[in-house]
Amino acid sequence: MPSASRDGTSFTSYFVPGYMISRQVMFSNVRYFLGPQASVRPFTYQQREGYLINNPGGPLTKNQIEDLQYLSQQYEQQEAARMARASGAMNAAEFYINKPIPVQQRHREGTAQLR
Repeated sequence: MPSASRDGTSFTSYFVPGYMISRQVMFSNVRYFLGPQASVRPFTYQQREGYLINNPGGPLTKNQIEDLQYLSQQYEQQEAARMARASGAMNAAEFYINKPIPVQQRHREGTAQLR
């Protein structure tokens, strides 16, 4: 739905599903694809996670979305490899991009702890 900015420029808002698009990649590349006035934020539409994009031009093209997916895959692989090196897992058999990573959990007083 178009809306006008303070300088009279008409902006369009639209939802892009977040499937296979990393938040880091979307936030750092949206202006490259859509121009300096484009903005993006996390958004849920019809119970789907994704991004709400506002920009004065047209929406992302299918090719641009595929580029974001490819960049996201590269980013996630690089980050998983970085984390694996940091944890000492240098063996390729130990490297798995979606491997669960234990994190320290804090428990509130008065709540039962699962065992």
